[in-house]
Amino acid sequence: MNPISNRFTWKYQKNKHIIDSLIFRNAPEFVYRSNPLPLERELPVFTFHTALPDWFEEQCEYLSINGYDTLSSEEFYHALSSTGSPLKKAILLTFDDGLKHVWTVAYPILKKYGLKATCFLIPGCIPEHDLRVRPTLDDYWEGRATLEEIMSLGNEKSALATWPEIKIMHESGIIDFHSHTMYHSLVFISDKIFDFVHPGYNTHFYGNIHIPLYMENGKEVVTRDAIWGTPIYYAQPRMCAERRYFDDENIRKRCVEAVKDQGSEKFFKQKNWRKILNNIVSDSKKNERDHGRYETLEERDAALLDELINSKVMIEEKLTGREVTHLCYPWYKGEHFAINASKKAGYKVNYFGIIKGKSTNRPGNDPYKVVRVENLFLERLPGNGRKTLRDLFIKKYELKHVPELLGL
Repeated sequence: MNPISNRFTWKYQKNKHIIDSLIFRNAPEFVYRSNPLPLERELPVFTFHTALPDWFEEQCEYLSINGYDTLSSEEFYHALSSTGSPLKKAILLTFDDGLKHVWTVAYPILKKYGLKATCFLIPGCIPEHDLRVRPTLDDYWEGRATLEEIMSLGNEKSALATWPEIKIMHESGIIDFHSHTMYHSLVFISDKIFDFVHPGYNTHFYGNIHIPLYMENGKEVVTRDAIWGTPIYYAQPRMCAERRYFDDENIRKRCVEAVKDQGSEKFFKQKNWRKILNNIVSDSKKNERDHGRYETLEERDAALLDELINSKVMIEEKLTGREVTHLCYPWYKGEHFAINASKKAGYKVNYFGIIKGKSTNRPGNDPYKVVRVENLFLERLPGNGRKTLRDLFIKKYELKHVPELLGL
């Protein structure tokens, strides 16, 4: 998997779990059954990234009308671990990343309907000195803010909820906060170059998370600065990378300097700019030893444990009384060694997307392999006003303008 590959591959990656849910029926039965049985001995978990006011309110109203109980993270853990009477019509709503919309949109609507949710934060990406408390839908409803103010994510420094906003939500008890790892990072896994950072490179709209971590003078650059000419080797999410590859810093510097010396952005107007940079890499490897190397398994395990502990500690320090024991894997990717590290770091529950061969969560299941279904299917839950799949895909298609709405 290389999340920053061509546009078609990236679109497939973003929609893979929806496709798998329908084609391979690797999802709870209510997703694809025309007349599903009432929810019993089942604990569906829904995954959101953002929240759009009209649609999210429609989803919350549907849950409220049909008597669904939205669990807190701890209630979900106890229900999953319980051998007693199972909960009926109980679900968990989860938000990945901690985007601004958790505060401006989801929080006011959850509060309005008396529902709860869990949000997985990337604490290392939240600007430490941003102390704003921005207007929410409450302000829009009262005429104190525009919808554009509420919805626009603006630049990457504005995309995530701020610590003061997170603290208010935490203290309300409406939203629990847990870990989405420290940096939501990719790492190199090969000495083969996939691309170079260039003006059209998709760094992602917050945290430069499509740029893999790299070292500068022996230190980790967690900001992942988008420096033109930087070689991008094949990469995977940190939590599923068998062994990380550390690239040769000298080769990287030569590529970056060549771009700078030839006019920076002007350099990329040459049709053969990739060939020029690849030749620099090849010549460097011919003329001197390549000092790139792979990490040892011991280094990998230590790095994962360190990141998971640091993420847990930072959130707990920011939010009084919050014990961080739930971990959600970025890109839904985590291998057995990441699960082992999470156990050592003190996590009790691990969340993925779809896991092959496991369609839903039931009491007694392994809490380190929780599956989640896309929020698109929330109104497929049994109940009055249940939507057809056709209705939901039409709705999704109608919202193709969402990037513009968000200011991206």
